[in-house]
Amino acid sequence: MKNEQIPFEKFARIGITKKDFAQMPDPLREAILSGQLTPMLRLRVPALHGREMEVPMKIQLVYDKNEQLQLLTYQMHRHLDNRLRLNDSELGRVRGGEAIQKEFHRGTDRTLRYVQLDKETNSLIYRDVATVKMQQKLQELEKVKDISLGINQRQAATEGKPVELEVGHEKVTVGVDLREPQGFKVVKGDMEEWQRQEAIRYDDAHEGYMGYVQTDENRWEYKQIVDKLQYKDEQMLSEKQKTEKSKGMRM
Repeated sequence: MKNEQIPFEKFARIGITKKDFAQMPDPLREAILSGQLTPMLRLRVPALHGREMEVPMKIQLVYDKNEQLQLLTYQMHRHLDNRLRLNDSELGRVRGGEAIQKEFHRGTDRTLRYVQLDKETNSLIYRDVATVKMQQKLQELEKVKDISLGINQRQAATEGKPVELEVGHEKVTVGVDLREPQGFKVVKGDMEEWQRQEAIRYDDAHEGYMGYVQTDENRWEYKQIVDKLQYKDEQMLSEKQKTEKSKGMRM
């Protein structure tokens, strides 16, 4: 992503200026520019009457189906924020670590999306199915690795489920993961290895709630994010901010 493509006007809504962005540690800035879901950030978000408030969230830059760059933000919640109105069955699946497909309606517009739970923020993250290009990835795997997917395997992968493949004498597992820039990942190993890596990733992310914090000196520090601050910030949000903040909302 080129500098002229960076949507600084959208970053400004969550308190990140050009100067703030330039001063970010390289790993954080590179994660944002590559389209990864960031680690937890504690940002000073503009509030009413010229005030600021610290809000813990994750952010991600993604392209929508029209190739327009969008800034998605996922704020920390004490309980799962079901703003996408998943039913009980769907909630059970995402809580279990699955990425699911769901059709969303807005007027006459219908959009099929993948939905996944980010356990650190308790937010539902989503991406348009058309932007993930899972079918294209499967075709590339078949062509390059000389493998043939069965109908059931292809359907399961398209629905968002991880699928185990035989590549020569090795096993590879591919599946939807919205935390990744491309929206999916390929793991060298079987389904157990996929699940093992997921467990490691979850444990690493939760250890001490480490994340990036904006200090009073406009510097970024990687340190522990305290639970009390996270939940206090959530409770202090005004009604107006609740409508403007975006858990997975385009900015």
